[in-house]
Amino acid sequence: MEPTGSEMHSVKRRLTQLVRMTKQSLTVRSSPALVDTSDRNPQYYTETAKPEYSEDVPYPLTREDAILFVKTKLNIPDPETLITEDRMTFLNRITERMNKTIPFTNIHQFTIPTLWERDGPEMCKLMLSAEGGPCWVINPFTKALLEQFGYKTHHVCGHNPGDIICDTHIGTIVEDVSYPGSLHLVEPGTRRPLCEAIPLNFERESPEYKFHYLRSKFFRDDQDRLIWCVYAKTTKPGSQYTMYDSSGKAWSKQVIYFLKQRRNWHPFTRTTQAFQVATGGELPPPFNSLVFFAYLNEDQIISVLVRQDKKIVRYIYGPSDSLQRSQVSKSELLCLFQKYFPQYPHEKLQQVFATDQFN
Repeated sequence: MEPTGSEMHSVKRRLTQLVRMTKQSLTVRSSPALVDTSDRNPQYYTETAKPEYSEDVPYPLTREDAILFVKTKLNIPDPETLITEDRMTFLNRITERMNKTIPFTNIHQFTIPTLWERDGPEMCKLMLSAEGGPCWVINPFTKALLEQFGYKTHHVCGHNPGDIICDTHIGTIVEDVSYPGSLHLVEPGTRRPLCEAIPLNFERESPEYKFHYLRSKFFRDDQDRLIWCVYAKTTKPGSQYTMYDSSGKAWSKQVIYFLKQRRNWHPFTRTTQAFQVATGGELPPPFNSLVFFAYLNEDQIISVLVRQDKKIVRYIYGPSDSLQRSQVSKSELLCLFQKYFPQYPHEKLQQVFATDQFN
């Protein structure tokens, strides 16, 4: 469920207080800026954000584990041969299987509340078992996985439209695949299906893409921002969250990436901590309750949200853009996990369902 207006007002007010405090007393090197980067103030980011970056902390993924993961979890046979035959095809295959195999979820915050304070091995372990996580768990693993197969990659920061805190998302760019200097966005770490590596060789707007129920389009602006949009069935006149393509079709902004702002993955944990400080110790909606997004099979995608009133809502996106919405019980959700997502231990699920979010 989307947060209510009062909830968002409270969150933004607290975040504004944090921004003011941060400007006065902190030097934040892991994030480009803790500022409102909406279109109402488009110059602020580029004029003030001059972060200093150290080298990436080495991600604890070995080549042996990478090959085993691709074979057994992504179900891609003989990856070492496939990559020598066609690097672009193999990249798209990895991207597709990561989207369809790895759940986007915050389930671990209920069982490992200090996950963001830990080093990479804990996050890598979650990924090797296909338990998934939020973007800052999925995308650094994806980057490391691709590097083990010889791809050249880097991270860029991003955020959702309207976020007061910038750098709330981490994206992955793959270099030099189709030709020297080429760039592709690889993005398995969101609540949206994006099952191919997206080439960024367009000037203003990309072709239209459709993966499962979602139609996507990408735009670039003069500040070298990449704006991921989805087709907007309805729009509000003058909304800052709407873009129009060259044919006049409306698109709704989803994620904004800053292509010139490369970043490392390890200090991203500060953003999560900033969210908690700004919201009085809690993450903002919907991430203060269970979020789960994953493929059930090739034809169906499931999305689970726990509302503020603790009701569990399940969405199933089917073929031909069909959508089923229903309220389910804890026992029904547990049975669903055990049937379709056996990678989650029964004890972990019981621990999740015993928290205050469900009772």
